[in-house]
Amino acid sequence: MYGAAFEQGVSPDELLMDQPVEIRIDERTVWRPGDVESPTNQPMSVRDGLVYSKNTITAQVMQRVGPARVAKVAHDMGVRQSKLDAVPSLALGTSPVTLKEMVGAYGTIVNSGNFIEPVLVTRIESRDHGVVAEFRPKAGEPGLTTNAAQTLLDVMRGVVERGTGAAIRSRYGLKGDLAGKTGTTQDYTDGWFILMHPQLVAGAWVGFNDSRITMGNWGQGARSALPIVGEFFQQSLRSHAIDPQVEFAIPRPRPQPPPQQQRREEDPLRNIFNNVFGRILRQLQ
Repeated sequence: MYGAAFEQGVSPDELLMDQPVEIRIDERTVWRPGDVESPTNQPMSVRDGLVYSKNTITAQVMQRVGPARVAKVAHDMGVRQSKLDAVPSLALGTSPVTLKEMVGAYGTIVNSGNFIEPVLVTRIESRDHGVVAEFRPKAGEPGLTTNAAQTLLDVMRGVVERGTGAAIRSRYGLKGDLAGKTGTTQDYTDGWFILMHPQLVAGAWVGFNDSRITMGNWGQGARSALPIVGEFFQQSLRSHAIDPQVEFAIPRPRPQPPPQQQRREEDPLRNIFNNVFGRILRQLQ
């Protein structure tokens, strides 16, 4: 949905009000999406709406984009087997999808908007290691405009830097250029987490086949699914399967040193000169 919004020209820095939302479905039904915490009734950027998984902001973006467009973009990005109901609540993941589809769609984001169908079996060998059959990925198909894909990727960097997926940095100590998204369905039935690196996309789903079984607070994607992906990425880095120095095509902002550190890094001789002669000048005045 956010990718579709960026395609339509919505800016990540546009401000919306974090306030109660009511969306009329029909004459009898009104949808009132909410969050775990009450709305702040303060402005919030579209970027932070995604970073902090704010349903009130997401629902407003859905109103701008429209469910039909969101379903079309999701299909183009890789959700092609599961049926998506083109209703406003689609913005919050009310239509079930498979993990394979989700990882494929996030791969589209990393591939600058081009969808490449994931291949589960790459080669079949005989018992004497002869190659019986070999399968290669098909050519990429347009799924999202390059600009929208890169904007979406940059926004989802914030999820692991300061948002709902920050444990990837703090708990698992993963370095490098990363972006991702947590997901939690209603009543904590399902937990999701998908993490993107320029060389690897990995995702995890935690839940039960029976949706009546819920997991309580442990069903939050950051608590149930994120640890699986975090440990998988740790092993991938340790085995050198991925390079922590590789970065996405869109430059990421570099953190600025705090003011005290900046002062320490100034020329010490210049500081002494300024202090001494500054004191003399003040005395002469």
